Amino acid sequence: MQICTIYSHHLKFEKVVEIVKATLPKAKVEYTEQGLQKSLVATIKGGFFGKAKTLKINYRQRKNPSYQLDQIECDLTQNLAGMVNFIQSLPAKNEAIKNKFIHKVMSANCEIGFMADPEIDSDFEKVLRKIVNELDGFIFAKPDQLFNQSSEQHFVDKQLNLILDTNGNCKIQELDVVVDTKYHDPAPNTYAEEQINRKAKSESFLESKEIKINKNLPCIPATSDVQLRTLKAIIDRAYALLIIAVKGEGIEQAHLIKAVEAKKINAFSPRETIIYQADSLNDQDKAYATWRYESLYTILWALGKMDALKYPSDICDVQAVVGQIFNSSRAEFEASVQLREKSEILDELDKIYRMNWACVDARINGQTVSGNLNGSIVYERHYLLNWLTNHQNQAWDDVRTNT
Repeated sequence: MQICTIYSHHLKFEKVVEIVKATLPKAKVEYTEQGLQKSLVATIKGGFFGKAKTLKINYRQRKNPSYQLDQIECDLTQNLAGMVNFIQSLPAKNEAIKNKFIHKVMSANCEIGFMADPEIDSDFEKVLRKIVNELDGFIFAKPDQLFNQSSEQHFVDKQLNLILDTNGNCKIQELDVVVDTKYHDPAPNTYAEEQINRKAKSESFLESKEIKINKNLPCIPATSDVQLRTLKAIIDRAYALLIIAVKGEGIEQAHLIKAVEAKKINAFSPRETIIYQADSLNDQDKAYATWRYESLYTILWALGKMDALKYPSDICDVQAVVGQIFNSSRAEFEASVQLREKSEILDELDKIYRMNWACVDARINGQTVSGNLNGSIVYERHYLLNWLTNHQNQAWDDVRTNT
């Protein structure tokens, strides 16, 4: 049996059935529908000396079709979220294509398992190509005679050209991300006045800084729909960020161990645990660790230890940040903090969310980021605020900053 999987933004199972019937006129075609999951089996009988061959298609779609991946609400969105994390972890010889591809994955609304027995022969290949072209899809496949653009697992576009493999190879120069306009704009009564006003306020600020604005970006959740992390979890996270950031600076492990013991720090994430326990860090881990100063700066602001978040063009004052949390005992620090109002935190989240879109858009299109934004600072701030507001209830290592 030869297997691959097609993903598409478009919900066209009826078109899939039509393609199969038209391309395989001699096949016996049977299909069933069970809510969001559907299946099709096409069987072609063999001749006197030939064996029958079978094409099975398993189709499933999102519970709530969209052009983004904000909520994990069904098995397919869970799968797509894992795919995004997988792609983000891959190297990329064409960073622009990788970033566009991430957006294409996030906009996928259906998954089509394509299983040919004994193989994807010329008849079944015609079906495959017609489906992926009609649905403007992409395919995930293992290397074989048909999918031979890489010797590793890889993604291909609707012409079966290599988008990305596990080694970061890419053989295309352009990738279209087409979104149905009906998914762009919510119904007029979807958002509360608070959300609309917050969006307008953020866009006004971005305009004053000459930052590129995407009017189609949705509102973030309303205050009543957001549950902040507990104060204990936020304080624990602040201390974990402190240790990881200074570890990236090269502070000796003996000093870190003393600080961890003195301040009772025990809330490292799995990735942070690996970094903390490592004898030495490679350049990638050092960069990951030291950029966490910006996350620490943001969480200290949320805890009332910083008066305001400065414009994200220049890095934070590291000495001042470390001093706010390191120069007092844990008991003294905990007694001195007070979590800001939820509405104030959401104001900052809405603004940084739109800034991050401008940074990602510039990176995808090979342009200079408007407004003199530092994309890394914006990313760290967005990451922290998404975690703080329980975005999709994700653990620290799994936080996504979708735009």
